[in-house]
Amino acid sequence: MDELHLPIQSILALRQTSRGFYAITRLRSLWALLLQTLVQEQNIPIPYFDGKSLDFLSALELERLTCYALTLRSNWTNPDPDAKREVDFYKPTEPDSRIIFMQFLPGRGNRWLISVTMTAQPRKFVIQCWNVAVLQPVCIAELTHMEGPYGGVVVNDDPSSPAIIAMQSALTEILTIDFEEEDPESAFVPLSTIDGIREIHLLSGNTLVTRRPENGGEVSIWDINDQPCEKIHLVNPSLVQNDRCQAMHLRDDYMVIVRQQTIEFYSTIPRPNIIATPGAPISYPLAQYSFLWRTETVNMSEQVCWHAARSHRPSPINLVVRFGSIYPWPVNVLHHFVLTPNPAYVPGRETSLYNLPYLAQPTSVQTIGSPVRLFAPSSVTLGRYGTALWLDSHTEDWMGPSDCGQRLAGRILVAAGESSTSQHDSHASMVFHVRDDDLWNKVAIDEESGRIAVGYVNGSITLFEYS
Repeated sequence: MDELHLPIQSILALRQTSRGFYAITRLRSLWALLLQTLVQEQNIPIPYFDGKSLDFLSALELERLTCYALTLRSNWTNPDPDAKREVDFYKPTEPDSRIIFMQFLPGRGNRWLISVTMTAQPRKFVIQCWNVAVLQPVCIAELTHMEGPYGGVVVNDDPSSPAIIAMQSALTEILTIDFEEEDPESAFVPLSTIDGIREIHLLSGNTLVTRRPENGGEVSIWDINDQPCEKIHLVNPSLVQNDRCQAMHLRDDYMVIVRQQTIEFYSTIPRPNIIATPGAPISYPLAQYSFLWRTETVNMSEQVCWHAARSHRPSPINLVVRFGSIYPWPVNVLHHFVLTPNPAYVPGRETSLYNLPYLAQPTSVQTIGSPVRLFAPSSVTLGRYGTALWLDSHTEDWMGPSDCGQRLAGRILVAAGESSTSQHDSHASMVFHVRDDDLWNKVAIDEESGRIAVGYVNGSITLFEYS
């Protein structure tokens, strides 16, 4: 059984017509094929999958996963998605509290949300982990930081790693979470620390990527196993000023860094310095590209691509960019770029100037209108399956002209060269919610579970579920 041209609804309808069709539509081989062709090959997330092996799933389990995935996708991509559940939680009692960070933990049953709340008086930062898979989300881990500098947190993109987050204060702390601990204040468990102040940008498995706030802003790659140590420094001598890092992507033996005006490609294989110098080896860009304008925000995510994974080739990387302007507000347009895999790249061969995994110049795919009023909060997030989600001030279609109001909107991004009838306009494809004030300020997305979390300027959180 290699091809099947009937939609799911017709297959389920055939089941009711005769015993023969009933038996055929219960075949495991049928549902394995349908899950592959209708879901996996279309790069559609599978709810409740969580990395299971398909080889050990029954026909009924494969059927349920296929139907769950297609039902969620249909609702998710609807112009007006229907939230199956909406729940408000975490309303701080302290005044002047606001959500400054939110991100779902990858994997681990798709049930955990990390949030950071900042309170102005007294100044403190509260890092929390929430179980959002229960009827009323509950905090299972909490860490309060009050003394000294605070430089943010990053979440590990590898769900198999015990190191779950890194937090920067007067030092860098690598933390795990004891999900079985009954006392939330004891659930964040330190694994290791690195002395000194730095910017933390990426945590992937046992690798931490940081940037020095001085000395030209060189980037350091750390091995955080046991005794953390610097493996390599990434230095770009062509930078004429301290250009901050906006986004990073680390894979195999290469790294992509997006700064305010450049995209840089590095080899991460340590080699002895040409001129002997103390410290870790230095790596210089293999290639770079410069934007015409400085970026205000950049979101970057490698697109889940079934065919690329099967052929062991790099997947396209989506970038959603909002450029800055000469005015006190950013440009009212989101730009979608794609880093396209280099067709000449040879997997397994060392990354070099002559074997780059991606073309250095990104492909401009589309622009999306996303107006933001002066001083109004805005936020953008980007999922692995191509969902771009953002908060902006475009509410005229629902409420008419107004001095306040927000829209929670999204779009399924399609990499350059892929076919889509929805990529030719510059509007949002999905509008998940609108409100008549400006209280939202952060957004997080979990495409596999069909969840969106929105943070407020008063410290509250709302969870929307679409599966």
